[in-house]
Amino acid sequence: MEIEQFGQEIFQAIQDGIIVMDQKRRIVALNPSAENLTGWRLGGLVPYCSFCQKRNIEPDQERCYLVTHERSPYFSSEMPTYSGELVDVEMSTAKILQNATLGETYYLLVLRDFSERKKQQEHELRQRMVQQLIAAREEEHKRLAMELHDGVGQSLFGLSIALDSLKAYAFDQKTARYLDEVSAEMKKVMSDLRLYSKQLRPLELDQFGLIVALESLVTGFQKQKPGVHFSFQTNVVTSRYDSIVEINLYRIVQEAITNSLKHADPKQIKVKLNDTREEVELIIHDDGRGFDITHHQDGLGLQHIQERASTIHADASMTSHPNKGTEIQIRWLKKGALE
Repeated sequence: MEIEQFGQEIFQAIQDGIIVMDQKRRIVALNPSAENLTGWRLGGLVPYCSFCQKRNIEPDQERCYLVTHERSPYFSSEMPTYSGELVDVEMSTAKILQNATLGETYYLLVLRDFSERKKQQEHELRQRMVQQLIAAREEEHKRLAMELHDGVGQSLFGLSIALDSLKAYAFDQKTARYLDEVSAEMKKVMSDLRLYSKQLRPLELDQFGLIVALESLVTGFQKQKPGVHFSFQTNVVTSRYDSIVEINLYRIVQEAITNSLKHADPKQIKVKLNDTREEVELIIHDDGRGFDITHHQDGLGLQHIQERASTIHADASMTSHPNKGTEIQIRWLKKGALE
């Protein structure tokens, strides 16, 4: 008696939907999970899933795939609920009782809600696609930056030297002034080219690593915005990280500072990078006007930061309050700490 009661308690408590049906697909028993998932009731008929509704069968063949095979592993399909909606489920069945005298056969049907797992799989797929797109874009940026620096940049440098040489052969002041103007314009183009190349892919990042690249980035912003005080602090001396980690941390800082200057009107922006045995922590803090974070979760700048952090499997968090500034924190757990 105790064993029967124990089995009944398990039947009622189990999270999977458990249904017992006869050969006519009439429900003779079901647990609360099955009832909550499908809305079916005792005595009702189990409908055909979307797969069985469409599959080709012989004239005398049972349409239900699970009943035909009597014992089947889990497979996914959509099952109509009592209200007529379709729910994604994993299903399996087994013949549990056959009474030859009465000519009755009973089947155990197990339903597992697949909708949440499907959403998770779709989310993971989107994440992988975003990661691959970011990696491909950075690789293309790197290629273009090298082409601009090593190809176009060197050609322009050669032309600049040639222009300077031509000045010695100028026969009048008008020609000399014209060559000076062309030379000045050439130097401006070369300066712009270096800027564009750096925006595509900072050379310091590949040559010297993240710390030097961040120092150069912060210095560049300081020159552009002398009215804002920028600072960069780190306890890192010589560490190098995977290139995908370095470029994404760099882009996060770049994006965060750009957003702050564009929207927050800060007087001070601080960047900190701390490296411990287990993790790397990146903090970007400004004393700008701040905002109500609950109403700005879908901003493109914030989405880009989240995507960058996700690409390197880092945790990203942000705190902000009106008139109290904004702080973005990135925590990247080192691989060794996972082992």
